[in-house]
Amino acid sequence: MPRPANSFLEAQILGEACDAFGRSTGVYKAKPARTLISYGDAAIEFDLSGRKFKMPVFITTRASAVDIANILLAQNRPHATEPHSARRPLMLIAPHVDPDLAGRLIEQNVPFLDAAGNAFLREPEGMVMISGRPKPQHVQKPQTGRATTRKGLQVMFAIATQPGLVSQPYRTIAQASGVALSTANQVIDDLQFRGLVALKSSGERIFPDWQKFVFEWTSLYQTRLRFKLGARRFASTTPDWWRVFDFASFDTRLGGESAADILTHELKAANVTLYSRAPLGSQFMLSARLRPDPRGDVEILESFWPESLEHAWIKSDRQPLVHPLLIYADLVASGDSRNLSVATQIYEQYIFQP
Repeated sequence: MPRPANSFLEAQILGEACDAFGRSTGVYKAKPARTLISYGDAAIEFDLSGRKFKMPVFITTRASAVDIANILLAQNRPHATEPHSARRPLMLIAPHVDPDLAGRLIEQNVPFLDAAGNAFLREPEGMVMISGRPKPQHVQKPQTGRATTRKGLQVMFAIATQPGLVSQPYRTIAQASGVALSTANQVIDDLQFRGLVALKSSGERIFPDWQKFVFEWTSLYQTRLRFKLGARRFASTTPDWWRVFDFASFDTRLGGESAADILTHELKAANVTLYSRAPLGSQFMLSARLRPDPRGDVEILESFWPESLEHAWIKSDRQPLVHPLLIYADLVASGDSRNLSVATQIYEQYIFQP
């Protein structure tokens, strides 16, 4: 269902980007559209020397490479009512798109517009490509709150992976997330303020836009949590060793490409991502035949969720896997184009609104 920008900050970013487009081009105009398109966060009405058309937009408060995967996924969802060939592509709207990210977006043919006046647009009505304009000093920093902290992301992960948990009392959410009661309270309140969780008239909490919630957690996981998980890299000595290794004995689960390989059979894993509840010592390294290598194909990270969360996860008869939401997040964060189609498949088949 179409919806307006879900926060004041998003609406502000959209307005500033439209104004900046007019200033940077000098002759073309853009303004937020009053009527919504059937997909996207909102829409922009462009006027290129009298040639008018509307573009659906994907608004983010912090542009990153993860947004490329999120946009490609969103615009290929089957929920849009128009035939795929007739739909306009989603345009990324952000406070600022740096030159490196702009190059990657252009390479993927993803249109974008920011509050500095950087823009890429390739439509039948015309083409615009502006890159390299610096970040405006007045650009408001993305709102931060308890939901964007490590503990906050743990709460988001818990309510996203446990059916019905979002509507439970704060104490139940806190216990399931492994955080203090006061933290759970503050995080849920923050999510409600940001429009990622809503209250029905009955008082029940729901996800008003599940896709937006998933995309937000995926982006924040990469920038706010993953780098805090003590990542270590190793090189393997035996191809496909992870397919038969006894990870359960070491309280370790597969994520990333290797987990996607098992889950979908559509990806031959080049890298192995492991999440371990306890430090993996010399016994594990000897058994797995791994050696330290900062550029190795094996990455080991700390598990950040309570063990109790795993009880409702998918049970693989081959190897223990992390939740599909985390598999998806690792795939899109890799920036590898071969992983994006598999990430889309995992989203469609395994990441359901709980």
